[in-house]
Amino acid sequence: MTRNPNAAVPATAATPVNPSEDVDQHLRSALLDPKLVRFGISEEDVRALDDAERGFDIIGQPRALRALHLAVQMRGKGYNLFVTGMPGTGKRSAIRQVTEQYRGDLSRLRDYAYVYNFHRPDRPRLLTFAPGAGTQFRDAMHALVKTVRQNLEALSQNERFTSKRDQIIIQAEGHENRALRDFEGRIGREGFQIVQVEDHDEQQRTDIAPVYDGETTSFDAIQKRVNGGEIDESWWRNAREKYYQYMDEMNQIFLRLRSERGRIEQKLKDLRVAAIEPGVDQAFAEIKAGFADPAIHRYLDDARSDILENVDWFMPPQSDTVRDEPESLPIERYDVNVIVDHRYSTEAPLVFESHPDYQKLFGLQEYAMEPGGETRTSFMMLRAGALLNASGGFLVLRAEDIIPHEDLWNALKRAIGDAQAEIRPTPGPLPVPVGALKPEPAPIDVKVILSGPDSLYDILYNQDDEFGKLFKVPAEFDSMMNRSPETMREYVGFSRLIAREEKLLPLHPSALAAIMEYGVRLSEFRDKLSTRFSQIADLIREADHWARGEGMSEINRDMVDRTLNERRYLYNLPEEKIDEQILSGELLIDVRGSAVGRINGLAIVDRGFYAFARPMLITARTAPGSDGIINIERESGLSGELHDKGIYILEGFLQSKYARDFPLSITASVCFEQSYVEVDGDSASSAEVYVLLSAIADVPLRQDIAVTGSVNQMGEIQPVGGISEKVEGFYQVCLQMGITTTQGVIIPRQNLPNLILSHKVQQAIQEGHFHIWTVQTIDEGMQILTGVPSGTRGPRGGFEPGSVNALVEKRLRSMAHQVKSFGGN
Repeated sequence: MTRNPNAAVPATAATPVNPSEDVDQHLRSALLDPKLVRFGISEEDVRALDDAERGFDIIGQPRALRALHLAVQMRGKGYNLFVTGMPGTGKRSAIRQVTEQYRGDLSRLRDYAYVYNFHRPDRPRLLTFAPGAGTQFRDAMHALVKTVRQNLEALSQNERFTSKRDQIIIQAEGHENRALRDFEGRIGREGFQIVQVEDHDEQQRTDIAPVYDGETTSFDAIQKRVNGGEIDESWWRNAREKYYQYMDEMNQIFLRLRSERGRIEQKLKDLRVAAIEPGVDQAFAEIKAGFADPAIHRYLDDARSDILENVDWFMPPQSDTVRDEPESLPIERYDVNVIVDHRYSTEAPLVFESHPDYQKLFGLQEYAMEPGGETRTSFMMLRAGALLNASGGFLVLRAEDIIPHEDLWNALKRAIGDAQAEIRPTPGPLPVPVGALKPEPAPIDVKVILSGPDSLYDILYNQDDEFGKLFKVPAEFDSMMNRSPETMREYVGFSRLIAREEKLLPLHPSALAAIMEYGVRLSEFRDKLSTRFSQIADLIREADHWARGEGMSEINRDMVDRTLNERRYLYNLPEEKIDEQILSGELLIDVRGSAVGRINGLAIVDRGFYAFARPMLITARTAPGSDGIINIERESGLSGELHDKGIYILEGFLQSKYARDFPLSITASVCFEQSYVEVDGDSASSAEVYVLLSAIADVPLRQDIAVTGSVNQMGEIQPVGGISEKVEGFYQVCLQMGITTTQGVIIPRQNLPNLILSHKVQQAIQEGHFHIWTVQTIDEGMQILTGVPSGTRGPRGGFEPGSVNALVEKRLRSMAHQVKSFGGN
């Protein structure tokens, strides 16, 4: 037999007060009209809005788009951008779309190149160029080096040069030969001869050997003959003295000849320099004519001097020079390392650095391992990072990739504030490699765009003194937008665009209606649509998968519904496990009858990607005392801050409503039974008030009604989140435990705009199998739960006799007397 949902349920723990006509009237007025529960978007609505050819910009983010345009257009210092918003709200797409409108401006692009520092080799010099001019300069320097080589090679065909060169060489060789010939003749007359001997390390050296009886011998051999009496010892001593004298003289001759050879080499070098200098000067002048930057001219002047100073490095391998050619020629120093090249750039750079570290942001110094195990680096081994590559354009970073790394975050702020980037060895615990360079800092002109979660901008602005000066513009992406014909039309256009660009099956109007309903459900407001378009796109892609599996030619509502059901099946294992515990009796949940000090609250389990609700038994026990309300969750460390606040509000409510002329003398405990995880939020605070009043007044509460809603100290019910999931969660439990047609949920009246129920629950309410009551005060909820008038204060200050409030006040007053009577000590 069908029961009247407004009828009072017989009490099981106390004799109920018979409901009055006022209570019946209140129950009827609080019961939500099924027409108000109905929600849906029809195919006709979609057909009226559908415009398959319609184009559109970023949807539903006018504030964020304005911030993006402002930051990009402002050229002042610190007008960088911090983008916040929930994932999937189109932040990345909006950044691309807005910056694309400004990337045609190439006025701020510069090529960057590092060159050798002839004065301080460990500090490479930076040169900047117009786009494409960096490689032109590099090619010009390559051509100049080639010109110097060619000019030196051509000297061998220059008769005037070769004549002067040969004259210098002949004079030098003649002088050397005469000096050596005179010395050799003089010592020959004294019985000595110049010889070449081999040292212990097998190296040849020049020595003087004595001549005896016309034969060249050694002092060791003469010593033996002296010992044998063949040679007079005085001759041997005289020869030794002369040997040392002649060796000193020979060494002095060699030193003079070596010094003379250096002077000759300098003459030959001066001769070569004088011969090629006009051509070198002309080559440098041509390069200067193409580059007006004074810094480039200063570098070219230094390079010219260095080339002429080291002209021998450019000599061909086979040369008539009198000095040995070095094994490797260090002409790399005249090369140009173009680390940023914009010769092919047609738009300003837009760099998304998804895995930033110090090297990727600022650049790196590469090292080569020498055969001896030592490391070597040079200015040609410097590499640019994202800051330099993005200069003249935009650099996009995720805040969560940067801010946790303090050194990296501080270095980035320093680079933005100073408008320059330095390529340094990566900071870390290891020592800086030997020979590390300190290149000149590079000036940068880059718009940095950081993206991060909601509220992060506020946190950084208040905790980081530098942050507000560097990121002056926040772009906050909203997770929802107003639902209007225009935004619904854009929703349809976006859905069709996804299907068209990704070559998915066409979308039937019924599918578009279901997609928009899903968007409304995500927003949690009937008059809103979610702007988390990544989730909308994923829904369309998955619906296409299931439709193709069914061999369908288009996606309809059934396929969208199936997609949502498939998702629910994948995600709802914890939900099923809780239901099994309820059905087995392991979790003590009752959806029939009534009881004192027990109520079904509703708790949300949010897994991030999936949320559901289930009833949770909340109990209360009371006794005279002075401990107030004991939050068992808090005492056991399972209560969050917001839940703690709700308990404090509950105590304030009791004091203001009942304990007006007597002290509140109660010891009460409130508990979420069988809860072993942290409880937070205040959405169960109204249920806690109901169950506490039931325990104080000894009035039973209906167990076939679940409750949600927060409360303030005045007893006013406040809206809460997850209202649709909570209604559906209790309905699902009632359905499995047995529908009685009296069951339902009490919700805050302010949550009506958030009520977006599944079609199954809507149908159950339409057929009278399930119910929703809306309330604005604790008194209204107590009348529904108890079937007893809550009662109002009369002119004399007392509540109506027999009402719930009268019973509560009477019991509290009694507790105050009891405490007073027994609390003297």
